[in-house]
Amino acid sequence: MKKHSLAIVALIFSISCISQKNDFKIGQKSITYTDISRNRPLLTEIWYPTYDSIYKNNTDEHRKELFKTIQTIPLASIPDKKFPLLLISHGTGGNRFSLTWFVEKMVKEGYIVAAIDHFGNSTFNKIPREFLKWWERAIDIQYVLTEIIDHQEIGNRIDISKIGGVGFSLGGYTHIALAGGYVDRNYKGTENKEENTRELPPEFPETKETIDFDTDSLIVSSYNKYKNQVKDDRIKAFFVMAPAIGFGFYSKKQTSEIIAPVFIIAGRGDKIEPVRYNAEKYHNLIKNSQIHLFDKKVGHYVFLNEPTQLGKKVIPEITIDLPEVSRKEIHEKTVKLAIDFFKQHL
Repeated sequence: MKKHSLAIVALIFSISCISQKNDFKIGQKSITYTDISRNRPLLTEIWYPTYDSIYKNNTDEHRKELFKTIQTIPLASIPDKKFPLLLISHGTGGNRFSLTWFVEKMVKEGYIVAAIDHFGNSTFNKIPREFLKWWERAIDIQYVLTEIIDHQEIGNRIDISKIGGVGFSLGGYTHIALAGGYVDRNYKGTENKEENTRELPPEFPETKETIDFDTDSLIVSSYNKYKNQVKDDRIKAFFVMAPAIGFGFYSKKQTSEIIAPVFIIAGRGDKIEPVRYNAEKYHNLIKNSQIHLFDKKVGHYVFLNEPTQLGKKVIPEITIDLPEVSRKEIHEKTVKLAIDFFKQHL
């Protein structure tokens, strides 16, 4: 009888733990780290599991949001246990809140998630040259990762053996670089003009300057200084959505140092970063990669947050998908793949 009682107690405790995990709410902290060596302030948002209750509605009803937001608890407490960490890199001209649909699901699965605004290449901080110094984004992630691990409270809650990278578009390239992918900024390519045309992204800021990507001294000196410093072995697995900069990759030598697993996901209807020259190209060059492609109706910006009605009116080019496409469903399928991937590799 005593054995049965102990078994019942153990079962109740087990169920309670599972229930508690599934009841995670989302804590949130905002921190600005400054990489003094490069004079780069890096606005960082950290979301994490918490058992705290939501004590107030932190969404201003009068704010006119372009994208749907998630409910969080600012400065909530963090349970005294170890969690895996995911680092998010946004797309060109995006920001640290661009993928909160992904953040919400992963935090509730028990991950700490950190995302940064890449200096000079974010929504409200646009500096033309920073749109072209892609490799420095990886240095941003490295710097913030070190700072988070050293953070007195959050760092003690991170399982440093379980750190993953997540990126969208240029952020996808960022994490391929962190995995060990070496971009050749000088490659012109002769095989296919369509593949190797380096057009400025639509988010590129207006400027009166004439910036020559090939000869500009600041861009060239940055590349020469940081090109060999982008790999980070602390990050053990990478999940990249609609990755960009495929034109800078043409040889398996450029990806030979990638040891960690890489999962690539994109839509066959992507006209911004066509899969043939980006997602599929990376997959063919990275020996230990997996790839999942949605059908030809799924475009590039489907991986951004779901828009509000106002968002659809103000920025239709990045908020309106084809009528047959449900952004919510794409998100659900994507995050399921991400959960399975990170469970296997972290």
